[in-house]
Amino acid sequence: MALRSNSCHVYVALQIALFFIINSASVTGSSGQSSESLSALLPPYDELYYRGVRAYFMEEWERAAEFIEKSISTRETLLKTRRKCHDECLSAGDDRLSKLDALDGSLWDLWALDWIQLRAECVKFCMGRSVSPAGLLPVSSDIEYEFGTRNPYNFLQVTYYKLDKLQKAASAAHTFFVANPSHLEMRNNLEKYRRMTGMKDEAFQDREREHEKHWEMYDAAIQAESASDWLKAVMKWGECVNETLKQTEECRAQCVTASQVIPEEPDTVQGAYERAAALSLSLLSCKQTCVSLLSTRPGRVSAVEDFLPMQLEHLHIAQYKAGDLKRAVETLRSLLLFYPTDSDSLSNLQLYTQNLEGDTEAQETGPLQEIAMYVSRAQEEKRLLYFGMANLDFKFNDPDLWTPEDVVPESLRESWRAEKQLLHEKLKQGEKVEEVDDSGFYAGGPVPVVGVTITMDDQRLNGTNRVVLDGVLSQSECDRVMQLATVAASVGDGYRGRRSPHTPHEKFEGLTVLSALKLAQDGLVNQSDARLLHEIGETARVLMHSYFRSHSALHFSYTHLVCRSAIPGHQEGRSDLSHPVHVDNCILEPETRQCWREPPAFIHRDLSAVLYLNEDFEGGEFFFTDRDAKTVTANVKPTCGRLVGFTSGPVNPHGVTAITTGRRCALALWFTTKKHHRDMEREEAEAVWAADGHSVVKEEKDDGESPSNSARRGRSQVREKSKDRERVTGRRDEL
Repeated sequence: MALRSNSCHVYVALQIALFFIINSASVTGSSGQSSESLSALLPPYDELYYRGVRAYFMEEWERAAEFIEKSISTRETLLKTRRKCHDECLSAGDDRLSKLDALDGSLWDLWALDWIQLRAECVKFCMGRSVSPAGLLPVSSDIEYEFGTRNPYNFLQVTYYKLDKLQKAASAAHTFFVANPSHLEMRNNLEKYRRMTGMKDEAFQDREREHEKHWEMYDAAIQAESASDWLKAVMKWGECVNETLKQTEECRAQCVTASQVIPEEPDTVQGAYERAAALSLSLLSCKQTCVSLLSTRPGRVSAVEDFLPMQLEHLHIAQYKAGDLKRAVETLRSLLLFYPTDSDSLSNLQLYTQNLEGDTEAQETGPLQEIAMYVSRAQEEKRLLYFGMANLDFKFNDPDLWTPEDVVPESLRESWRAEKQLLHEKLKQGEKVEEVDDSGFYAGGPVPVVGVTITMDDQRLNGTNRVVLDGVLSQSECDRVMQLATVAASVGDGYRGRRSPHTPHEKFEGLTVLSALKLAQDGLVNQSDARLLHEIGETARVLMHSYFRSHSALHFSYTHLVCRSAIPGHQEGRSDLSHPVHVDNCILEPETRQCWREPPAFIHRDLSAVLYLNEDFEGGEFFFTDRDAKTVTANVKPTCGRLVGFTSGPVNPHGVTAITTGRRCALALWFTTKKHHRDMEREEAEAVWAADGHSVVKEEKDDGESPSNSARRGRSQVREKSKDRERVTGRRDEL
């Protein structure tokens, strides 16, 4: 099927026509059908989901389970229908293609549009046979977010728990947790489900595993490789490559057949070609995004770089180890399509072909046809997208590292070189690159606590969203909390003077609010001192909420009284830090100045604070750095009642210098705007105090939170308040 020089025009036109014609099905696709026939068509899954969530908040558990389950199954059927229609209509209009090679000018355009329209109408008709007109409409970004984060299963696990269907509750909890591994409440719930009598291992299955099978195969291949089982590794890597290609085609098909919102008329007048090009480029960008989607594990934020080429590299090595040189050559030539000048791959190819001496057919084996088509298609799409970037101000993030340089227009490459050179000059001259904090917090708000003063602000701390406040605690309050820390040194959180997790030259003790309460119940500390620890945290929260002008309610994520002590006789020649430079909600990579916001980092943390209790030690200074983790931008010397507050993101890398003499104690606090990541231990302590008749200062409620926002944030509380202290007793225990 040769389209000569006009192939790109056909490709672009195809995207445009498909976009408009398929989307018109949303309004007119089934307008002539009777009400009886419409009832047999797929309803809109977003409507079913809204009805399920409404029933959930009305505590109509049977209806909630019914509608949320229907929304999940309806969405799954819709995705399969889109793929079926995409495949059925691939050959529609192909009889027109033979005329395109012999025509040019306006007649060529007319025949091309005829071919495109036939294919688009085929998709429209196919979808209309199975999906209702309302079901063809695009869903909102909120609904896409809900299903993308698997939040329906968050609702389901509570619903099934309420219905005493614990096997289904455990399955829903596990499915949600796979995509939300840092969700603390769900982790606790799963542990409790596992301890319940009669719970089967089969209950803990990922209900969405069908869409993530390539990761299952990936893990199996890695495991076989680690065991040096090369035959199994070959099989598993081959399955992983095939499944990745299959899932890629599935994703790309959704880009073509899914209804999308047609943009409104822009403020500035654009010609037909410009608007058509913008729509076409959006669809091409959607298809390229499939690379990132497929290479991102559930629960992770960042994609695995070079995911498909990496699989091919593992595969050819496994084939070589297993003695299958012919297929190793085939796989290696496939890898060279991505990186044709890679010296290691070329050396391996020479080695393989030398070992195949005498077998000319095997030596001349070409790349896998599927990979050759994958690379060729990707390059053509990238050419169009980069052309749009250079000439139409289109925004495109290339998901691949292997993209050939000649795919990018020279004008675009030149601008990139200039930007890189400018950045290099700034770094060379020691000029600080301006940091932008996109957290939504803004330092400089009022300090609402009497006696607390601002000692250092952004300017004095040489950074963004940083503050040092003094006078938060009195000396007597510091002394009382220090006494709590002394008890923690022997019984606290179980550290009992263990060596610090960050350095062998110090020991480490810790205490949470709940642990302090338990010590008070056991008569080891005063109840008033345990409550003081809680109240201090509330004061810090009020200060942080006000000074950083929080855009929503601020919840405790974790509170920890921590003491670090220098170990005598282990300080000579010491060059390490008490706490290495890090960022609180992402993984800092100083070499590239990147910070990856993904587990195991605590990605839900938004604001951080450290409240100091003493100063009778040497070392232990808090410091901020640049993203290189080397350039210190500010130092803070601890003293009783001094609080250091800052946003938890990449603009604020920080660490603690070595403690060489004495014991340094501080209350570390982290806050989040995400209610489902709040500190449940703290709430348990508050519930115990409330049950004992003590008033407790509670964090403010987010009265403006609507049910839809609650669903967005995963607002499912599996723990229930009761006047009895929460204990796991069996099947009917409230989680």
